[in-house]
Amino acid sequence: MRRLFLLILIVSLALAACGDDSPAADDSTESGSNLGLFDWERDAETIVARLDTLPDQEKAAFITNSIPPCTLWGDGRVVWTTNDDSGAEVVLEARIDEVAMRGFLEDIINRGFYDWEDEMIPPSTIDPVIESITVSLYDEVRTIRRYSNWPQNSFERVLENCRALSDQPVLVQPAAGWISAYPVPRDTMAPSWPWPANAPFSLRELTENGESRWLEGSLATEVWLSARQNRGDIQVIERNDAAYEVAIAVPGYSRDAAPPPEDASP
Repeated sequence: MRRLFLLILIVSLALAACGDDSPAADDSTESGSNLGLFDWERDAETIVARLDTLPDQEKAAFITNSIPPCTLWGDGRVVWTTNDDSGAEVVLEARIDEVAMRGFLEDIINRGFYDWEDEMIPPSTIDPVIESITVSLYDEVRTIRRYSNWPQNSFERVLENCRALSDQPVLVQPAAGWISAYPVPRDTMAPSWPWPANAPFSLRELTENGESRWLEGSLATEVWLSARQNRGDIQVIERNDAAYEVAIAVPGYSRDAAPPPEDASP
């Protein structure tokens, strides 16, 4: 009789243990969002979110010099542009934590990002600007491109949020980058500055070979700062009074910039 009682007790306890097994807490409650947890690549080379603007028709030097208004990388580095009191463009960068990143991405999703579609028909304006938002989650890269009329003015609002992700930015003034040059008619009324005769290469070489070359030092910084001015007609003058538009592409900041050469300074 005692053995039967023990057997019944053991079975009862086993059944009770099975009945008490409750599912693990829903991850979505940890994030404070109905979206649940989503993930992204944490490496420094992956663009997790980017807001970009590009004129439909613009010169190559302008495209190369332009910096996307805001870019967020997987390691939490964020780079954005603004303007100083003189109207010159200023490029800033900072580091943010995963909580700030997740909140920023959730805001984009909650605005309806995955329901938006590209705007295929350009407006009837001269040189329209294409705005785009790119998000990369779970190895899926999605980009929405529109000329205007974002739902609920979302592009400007997301851009404003992106630029406010950190209140401790650092000014970006690179000392190295890929230099390219484009010959233009000499305009004595346009602002200009001379290309040094002792520079590692001439602008004429770049244009004749249709190439860009890596440049390090204060001259690269000068090209960067010149490109940030609010005037688009700045000319760089070389010997024989030849005029050029000069552009710089800096890895980690510029759009589609090539990595530094293997012999570049660390």
